[in-house]
Amino acid sequence: MTGAARGLGEAIAARLAADGASVVLVDVSPDVLAAASALAGTGPGATTAGLVADVSDESACEDVIGRASARLGGVDLLVNNAGIGGPDTAVADTAVADFRRVLEVNLGGTFLASRAVARLMIAQGTGGAIVNLGSIFGQQGVAGGAGYCASKAGVALLTQSLALELAPHQIRVNTIAPGNMATEMHWEELRSRAAAAGTSFEEQVSLVRDGVPLGRHGTGADIAGAVAWLASRDASYVTGQTIGVNGGVWLS
Repeated sequence: MTGAARGLGEAIAARLAADGASVVLVDVSPDVLAAASALAGTGPGATTAGLVADVSDESACEDVIGRASARLGGVDLLVNNAGIGGPDTAVADTAVADFRRVLEVNLGGTFLASRAVARLMIAQGTGGAIVNLGSIFGQQGVAGGAGYCASKAGVALLTQSLALELAPHQIRVNTIAPGNMATEMHWEELRSRAAAAGTSFEEQVSLVRDGVPLGRHGTGADIAGAVAWLASRDASYVTGQTIGVNGGVWLS
């Protein structure tokens, strides 16, 4: 479970642990150690551990996946949640280093972790599941978000390629595309919008909620439920899909 120190990642890890899964939480932030400790003993027979690593670094990612597998005695599920928002500037004003960094973390990190886990799962010969976190903004471009949109769109197509390659090994790969979620990353985006528009943060929050048919922001529990389903036998015939968890925004 990458990107697990806070937000959606922490919520997903909490759900999996509560369901009885043993979970290794990975994040570039040392806060992941406390997050893992807080989940200890929350589920029947579940164990948790936290590991610090930057998934965009090839050697670090390979190492942390190997250590996670050793702690768990194998891997049957990978959740790729690690991600950053990136610059909120127009393409013409975006530094190439900033653009590349978003791709390295959001798309590159997903590729590296998936590659390492795929090799392990193939060797295990017992199948498995990979769940990638995309975004509604990987399905719809927005001004001032080219790096993030491109990275998440890439995740969706990486998922399809992986699903086809790994199907013979009974390894399923899917993407969840969250909509407007009540996370610090989203709040930072709305603060930036408010500053640019000369409005308040509260006004921006209301504008977003008004555009969601279900009338609220999504929560970590919403995403965690979808991950838990995709990891379960109930989803044994589901692979290569991008599943929107967005409160119905495409319907408005």
